[in-house]
Amino acid sequence: MGITYTPEQQQVIDVHGSNILVSAAAGSGKTAVLTERIVKMVSDKRKPVDIDRLLVVTFTNAAAAEMRERIGAAIGKRLEEEPDNEHLQKQATLVHNALITTIDSFCMFVIRNNFNDIGLDPGFRVADEGELRLMKQDVMKELLEERFAQKDEDFLHCVEYFSTGNRDDAIEEHILKLYQFAESNPWPEEWLEERKKDYLAEDTGELEKKEFIRFGMEQASLMAEDCLLKLEECIKICSQPDGPYMYGEVLETEAEGLRRLVSARRYEEGYALFQGMSFGRLPSKRDPSVSLQKREMVQEIRKEIKDTVKRLCGKFFPAPPETAVEYMKGSSGAVSSLIDLTLAFKEALDKKKRESNIIDFSDMEHLALSILVRKAENGTKGKAYEPSRTALDYRDYFEEILIDEYQDSNLVQEYLLS
Repeated sequence: MGITYTPEQQQVIDVHGSNILVSAAAGSGKTAVLTERIVKMVSDKRKPVDIDRLLVVTFTNAAAAEMRERIGAAIGKRLEEEPDNEHLQKQATLVHNALITTIDSFCMFVIRNNFNDIGLDPGFRVADEGELRLMKQDVMKELLEERFAQKDEDFLHCVEYFSTGNRDDAIEEHILKLYQFAESNPWPEEWLEERKKDYLAEDTGELEKKEFIRFGMEQASLMAEDCLLKLEECIKICSQPDGPYMYGEVLETEAEGLRRLVSARRYEEGYALFQGMSFGRLPSKRDPSVSLQKREMVQEIRKEIKDTVKRLCGKFFPAPPETAVEYMKGSSGAVSSLIDLTLAFKEALDKKKRESNIIDFSDMEHLALSILVRKAENGTKGKAYEPSRTALDYRDYFEEILIDEYQDSNLVQEYLLS
């Protein structure tokens, strides 16, 4: 007897002709639905698709192997029902070499088939972690020794600004962290250069224009919304027959404060709201009809919310707007120097890797991206980048791209697959 799918699952299996994003809880059958969608496409009576014309991306080798096995088994089952179906016989053979793969393997596929486009020696290899760690240490040592020898005032100020206690390796940590974060962006160098502007602010009206301020406020809003949902659950508990009803009014007031925090869009507004957000004492009234378990549950959840709001304020709204602007002005020189150091570190490391004919996993994605995406000529249709000829060829070849665990994609991977 075959699997019976829910109406929502069946819709995911059947719909075509548009991009679809499926959101479902763990264990809800997403992989089974994805497998069935693929099998239905390759066994369609009217317009069957060869499985090697599909790009199926997963996020682990184990998941890719499992997906391939599932698809192969499903095709085999269809063949048992239609043993003379030549198309299915072909799919049973093609499935072994179909692009059911991880994002890293797909990037390697693109690079191996187009290495001439980026001037890469075809004999390149992927470096191991130990080798890369030593190479980074050597590059960092050479870079800092050179800069210390030059005695550049901006550099020395940067080192002092980011130093912590008696540690002399703090600047190295900051460079590496910034480098690693930059590498998660499609164009690291451009992203780093843009970040120099983040600390250039003349007045409080410019705060919301800064990416890190906007990002912080978005994160604060999301976390405040999560707190609000938890508090609303507490309010529901309070309204139950044996719930701690005496807490209801206080919690309603606090929920309204959280709603304002969620909707805040300006730093000044968010700072004022967080500063004004107070959690009063809960009524101490005792009532034997109230469940002690529910009373304690509400108290515990509320304490968790209170602690979270306090952390949010300190992390995302650490100072009044005017003071924040002054901090940014005072930091801009050191931050700019740190960015320049990070750019120099990246350039030197990339050069060393090329000389050794090695790449790392981040290089895989960026090299594949450089093959598939190019700068738009004269800002075509207002876009800075556009698909390369190679990308358009792949787009024509693949009938569909199916991505398992899409929420785990980073920005580089999203550009690659879109």
